[in-house]
Amino acid sequence: MNDPASKYFSPKTTERDRAVFEAGIAIGTLVHQFTGIPVRSLEDLEIIKKAIERSLLAQPFREEVKVELNIELPQSNSPYAYTTIKTRNIDARIIIKYGRCRVTARLRYIPELDYNLGYIEDIQED
Repeated sequence: MNDPASKYFSPKTTERDRAVFEAGIAIGTLVHQFTGIPVRSLEDLEIIKKAIERSLLAQPFREEVKVELNIELPQSNSPYAYTTIKTRNIDARIIIKYGRCRVTARLRYIPELDYNLGYIEDIQED
C-alpha cells in the first residue's frame, strides 16, 4: 500500500488503527464542515447531499459515502423561509479502506440518547 504519510505515524500503528483514525476524521469533517448550510427546497437538499458525499470521497482512503438529510423544509413562500442543516438531520455511512482493513463509520441521531452519535458500525480485516 502506498501511503506517503505513514512515516509520520508511530510504527506501532496498525492498518486497523489507521482505518479507525481515518473514520474519525471523516465523521468530524462531516459534523464540522456541513452543518449550518441554509436550505429551502428538496432540490437544495439533493445538491447539498451530493456535494457532501463527493467532498468526503475526495479525502484519502474513503471508499464509499452515503448521506441522507432528514429535515423538515419550510412551507412558506416568504423570502425569509429557510432552515439550516443540523447534525441531527444527517444520517451518514462512510466506508474507509486502509490496507487490509475496512471500517464502516456511521453518524446519525439516536433518539434514545437524544444525541448525534458518530460510531464504528463495522470493522473487517482481510
